[in-house]
Amino acid sequence: MEKSIAKILVLLSVITVIGLVVLYSASYIATYKYPFPPPNYYFERQISAIVVGGILMLFMSLFDYKKHESYTGIYYIATILALLAVFFSHGVLGSHRWVSIGPLSFQSSEFAKIFLLIYLASYVYRENEKISTFSKGVIEPLLKLSPIYILVLVEPDLSTTAFLVILTLTILYVSGARLYHVLSIFGIGALAIFGAYKLELLHTYQIDRLTSFFSFLTTGHANYQASMALSAINHGGFLGTGPGGGIYKFYMPVQFSDFIFAVFGEEFGLLGITILLFLYYMLVREIVHVGIRVNDIYARVYIVGYAFMIAFQILLNAGVSLGIIPVTGVTLPFVSYGGSSIVSLMAGLGVVINIAYSSKD
Repeated sequence: MEKSIAKILVLLSVITVIGLVVLYSASYIATYKYPFPPPNYYFERQISAIVVGGILMLFMSLFDYKKHESYTGIYYIATILALLAVFFSHGVLGSHRWVSIGPLSFQSSEFAKIFLLIYLASYVYRENEKISTFSKGVIEPLLKLSPIYILVLVEPDLSTTAFLVILTLTILYVSGARLYHVLSIFGIGALAIFGAYKLELLHTYQIDRLTSFFSFLTTGHANYQASMALSAINHGGFLGTGPGGGIYKFYMPVQFSDFIFAVFGEEFGLLGITILLFLYYMLVREIVHVGIRVNDIYARVYIVGYAFMIAFQILLNAGVSLGIIPVTGVTLPFVSYGGSSIVSLMAGLGVVINIAYSSKD
């Protein structure tokens, strides 16, 4: 297991350094926009988040993972309270997604992802023999997690809600839930979104994202965001324009978060994209290998769930820039700007490392 831990840490370090390089290139231009932050503003905040995340990762790597199972109830209450707290903080553009404490703020839904993994690992551990039934395999865990889904949905954050539900169902399926049980829930969810769309219950920006995406599929005409992202990647060609040489980042919205993959594609080209995706593949692969080699069901479910979470976020963020997925706001792991994302992902990885240390060959 020591070799797996070393590989994971090396891959994490390389991806994080790449992320800092492309983040600086994508974010320094914000200095030209009101309220004119310093060129290093986002870069320095990201480094601070990495340091905090590294400390948490170290702590979690030394904290006995088996204790998390007994603390699941406490984590559940803490997650609900953190999600409720966003509604008492200052909203941004009509959304309440951050908890502000003085000069600091964090996004509760990012930490809810890690709690989801802990809860599902605990649930599968307790109900392993009944997981193939419809009630225990999908209905009960979805109902027990529904307060979290609902709170994230009303922030509003439809994309993260969908992400949490999909991640839940995927973990349940690989843990033994029957495929047709899982697919039935997917079908109900799709009908629910379609019904909300028809009844005009969705927010305007959510409707715009869905209609723009389906318009792109049927006509080939992308909306402004997707068009800029695709143009950036196309402009990068095979070798890219070089670090800092991209021009489309000046026109893309949230280019240092939602569309950072497009900025990376323009400046490092197809070759850079291939290398980055390969590094991600190796990271996810190594994490899965750790999960496969442990005998504890709780540990295995958590690790495989964490690997799926990372993989899904990579596919979603890259898919948005490539125009094959509606704009979601999901970060590119360890690359996109976002302190909550970085800190939560590193803390979650610390649990993986502790499991690996506790299950030495």
